[in-house]
Amino acid sequence: MLKKDLVKAPNLKKTFTLINQHLYGKLKYTDTDTRARSKEIINLLLVKLVDEIIKSPEDEVEFCIRDNETDIALLERIQLFFKVNVKERYPEIVADHELIGLNEELVRTVVEELQGISLLQSSKDVFADAFEIFVSKLLKDEGGQFFTPSSIVKFIVNYLDPGIDSKILDPACGHGGFLLEAKDLLWNKIDQDKALNEQKKVQIISNLHGMDKDLFLTKIAKLYLEILSGGKSNVFCEDSLDPIAYRVQARKLIKNDKFDYIFTNPPFGVKIPIDNGDILESYQLGHAWKSIGDSKWEMLAKLAKRQPPQVLFIERCVQLLNDGGKMGIVLPEGIFGNPSDGYIWEYLKSNGKILGIVSLDQNTFQPYTCNKTSILLFQKLKSVPEDYKIDFAIVDNVGHDKDGKVLYKLNKDGSKKLDASGNAIVNDDLLDLNLKLKECEDFNYTKEQNIFKIKFSQIKNNIFIPYYYTGVEKTLKKLADDKEFILFSFKELIDKKMIFANRNGYIPRGDEIGSHVYGLGDVPFVRTSEFNNWEINLDSHKKTSEEVYEQYKHKQNIEVGDILLVKDGGPNLIGKTAFVSKMDTKIIIQSHIFQIKTLKNDEFIDPYLLLYLLNLEIVQKQIQAITFIQGTIATIGNRFIEVILPIPAAIKKRKEISRYIKKIIDEKTEIRKKIMNLSFDDFLG
Repeated sequence: MLKKDLVKAPNLKKTFTLINQHLYGKLKYTDTDTRARSKEIINLLLVKLVDEIIKSPEDEVEFCIRDNETDIALLERIQLFFKVNVKERYPEIVADHELIGLNEELVRTVVEELQGISLLQSSKDVFADAFEIFVSKLLKDEGGQFFTPSSIVKFIVNYLDPGIDSKILDPACGHGGFLLEAKDLLWNKIDQDKALNEQKKVQIISNLHGMDKDLFLTKIAKLYLEILSGGKSNVFCEDSLDPIAYRVQARKLIKNDKFDYIFTNPPFGVKIPIDNGDILESYQLGHAWKSIGDSKWEMLAKLAKRQPPQVLFIERCVQLLNDGGKMGIVLPEGIFGNPSDGYIWEYLKSNGKILGIVSLDQNTFQPYTCNKTSILLFQKLKSVPEDYKIDFAIVDNVGHDKDGKVLYKLNKDGSKKLDASGNAIVNDDLLDLNLKLKECEDFNYTKEQNIFKIKFSQIKNNIFIPYYYTGVEKTLKKLADDKEFILFSFKELIDKKMIFANRNGYIPRGDEIGSHVYGLGDVPFVRTSEFNNWEINLDSHKKTSEEVYEQYKHKQNIEVGDILLVKDGGPNLIGKTAFVSKMDTKIIIQSHIFQIKTLKNDEFIDPYLLLYLLNLEIVQKQIQAITFIQGTIATIGNRFIEVILPIPAAIKKRKEISRYIKKIIDEKTEIRKKIMNLSFDDFLG
């Protein structure tokens, strides 16, 4: 088979998936070392890739099954090619003892599927596709790593737009996706500049730097860059967060205040915290911080007990940037609005300016994780301007669904939209987001906007969630002009002693009683799933004893007229409400539930009016806007006191609404009583 006969695969990931299924079917009863097997498959792909690169179009490729060739002969030939053309060409990267570790049957399976395909023609980043199929789940399980979708990589690199001589770093580089995209962008710039020659392309590679804790991934990143470019890259296996432990060569090249651009998607998650005191000590964000009011924080001398790695990565990137340097980093969305994370923004605001925030769809990293993420675009500056504009964008479509299935733009008749070349257009908002951001308008509450610019001075309470401004600010500004309503936040109602609050000024929540006391009696332990149509399901499977109830009875003080509202849990449950009737007072409520109690001021607001207001679309939209999702759990936290209620200005209207809602509650309560008291005796003569 000649190199010129190789063809582009219509869907390389589909081919890799087929190979993976074949291998799994042959190995599931005999081979349990999935990580080792995955690495061997990647090594085999390296053989295929190098074979394509070093051969001319008229040459016969090695990565094929020749006529009458036995499986053993094929394996021996592939092993020889790996030794001569991979190991000996790149001795600093591939160890001398390394071999293709798959047996002859498995090698034949892979070669058979790929022999007629050109990897170089089929994918811009072969290993991104390969890792997604063969390695992603392993890295997710072992270290919170997720490979970044190519459209995110392309967007970040193109948005920040590095120059030809820029020094670039990815401190959590994985297989090198961001570095490869930067290489492509810079090579395109060279091609467009007639004053530059091809040698400049090789020189550019020395300005690309990467680090990662995974030795295998850093080897692949370095090897891939060098295979594709012919240059020498600077990729190191190091823990980016522990610069004191860097080896000599990394220490020479990876220095603070050095880099013009950083592109990265660090590992994140509470399951892999940094708790090493020596590492925490070297970071401001490794210390404890205290809120001092007005969205301001101060750092304390004591260290935090632990920090998720993504928090320290933010500061590490800022340390490494030079003055004027820019970064694009993917982070869990909770960081962008959680009140407890306000200190992170205190640090960022004092070290530079926020260039942009892109809120990504929930399915972005599916099917590997449902973590909702956003992109932070930032510039380090010694002199930070007092006010400036920030690019905000909401990305609703990322080109695939929760199962990873590719989604296309559709015509009104349901057929796929095609581009000028006749190819189906992927439904991914990131593909043209850079262009839209350049043309977008300032935030305007009279318009529907998913992309807009907003002034730094307009940011409320360190909330950098675009949807907060489109879903809340717009609607409330419209209502503020309407004389029929008075706008009150829960905080204002608390301050005016109309709504009960705990000693910290927040709405109280329930408690966790512990699974060890479930089933000990008949007192319902009410959880978030037991609200429906304003009613509480008293047939909870998690009932407990009178003794446990007595422990919580006075603390929770459940009374008729209390409104229960879901604050944590599944995203579809947040904001659901239930009204405590005479039938519901003997319960214990879960900690994921707010207990909202109106105080005596019937003329202004009572429980029935409050229940009505909480279920208005405008209020539910506010709740959605302050709901931040991490993993499968959503929460509104204490941000709830910021929710604003549009209270009718006319007393007559308020009373009318209260009477109407009270009638509904009373009728529902009577129906529940009748259902509970049904008996055959009622119908016997």
